[in-house]
Amino acid sequence: MKIFAYIKYSLLFFAKHSGLYILMILQLAFLLLAENILIANLNSRDVLYAPYEKIISHDGYYFMQPYASGGISDENGDTIKTSDEILQETLSKLKGSYKLYCFYHGTIEDEGINIRVIDDTVFSVLSLPLEEGKHSKNACLVTKNNIGLKAGDEVDVDGVKIKISGVLSDKTYLPDYSLIDAEMSVEQLYQAYSFSKDFESDDSEDTQYMEYTEIIAPYSLLKESIENGVLYRSGKMLIAFDEPLSPQDRAYNEQVLTAADCDEPGWLISFEQIRRKGEIYRSEDFYKMLPIVACILVVIIVGVVCSSAMISARQMKKFRVLYINGATSADCLMISCLTALLSSIIALALAAAVLKIGIANSFANDLGFVMGMNNVFATAAVIAFAVAAFAVIPAIVISRTIK
Repeated sequence: MKIFAYIKYSLLFFAKHSGLYILMILQLAFLLLAENILIANLNSRDVLYAPYEKIISHDGYYFMQPYASGGISDENGDTIKTSDEILQETLSKLKGSYKLYCFYHGTIEDEGINIRVIDDTVFSVLSLPLEEGKHSKNACLVTKNNIGLKAGDEVDVDGVKIKISGVLSDKTYLPDYSLIDAEMSVEQLYQAYSFSKDFESDDSEDTQYMEYTEIIAPYSLLKESIENGVLYRSGKMLIAFDEPLSPQDRAYNEQVLTAADCDEPGWLISFEQIRRKGEIYRSEDFYKMLPIVACILVVIIVGVVCSSAMISARQMKKFRVLYINGATSADCLMISCLTALLSSIIALALAAAVLKIGIANSFANDLGFVMGMNNVFATAAVIAFAVAAFAVIPAIVISRTIK
């Protein structure tokens, strides 16, 4: 029955010193908000990077093939070699085994739908924020739309029916192998996209508005449509070698891929460069925000410790009364811990409510916040610290004053 007594006294202590506890709750809630916003911002970068992380960890290239648009034709306009034949001819000369990651696209004109098809390996790791539904390896995703498509619906792609498992949040990024430049990074394998007509981006030319509803699907789901020529392969692709290449083989492969003996030589960007730029992309906001968050952490931690000390000092008279009536130092410590836990739970609820309201109002999507398991672990660590602070300090005070 002791536990009920602990809860009773912890609630009484909380009510008696509510002003100090409210101050501590506000400090702790602010700390939880600050750390979760920082982590969620970092997670938003990982959302774009993670689908390609394993691929670009290999030796390889983001490659733009020559004559991608329609192959080679003679002076009469007759096709001599198709783009697929040219690609196979080029790839057959490479040294080392490799995996090719292609991008396919097409349009259902009557319904105003664009189809984007990516490799299953990439799609299975895709975790773009959803407004409705869930991610599934065996279904496609659709952008927010005004044609009524929602989770659970089916779309007919020239006789092939594919199921929609989720609807992407308003402001999002779509896989898109159309850009390639000397400063290539992972985020350029996506296109900024919004359903809202007033959505503006710093790179507005890379932002597509809602003229078409966009669908993202894995290759296995639309393999038949691709083989039937309903969807078309992009001229840009990822080539990942199974094993690290020797400097000689790497130089040879680059020469093959960028062969200058044709009117339209290929162009490539190494995975090494994409990895390097990707690491900068993932961490740039972290390093910008870290000093600010570190200052906030120090100030709030000091505030929590001071609040704990003040509350402990004011509670000593009550602890002495309990001690005279048979309570032990351990009993007093348990009451203090339960009061701290109650305060931490209230602070957590307050922080969660603010974040929930922000997400409901698209605040999180506007700023690119993505919540993950690391948010849960970091939150648990802060709660544990707060409870420990309100346990260690009273323990020291009690052990020195209650005899």
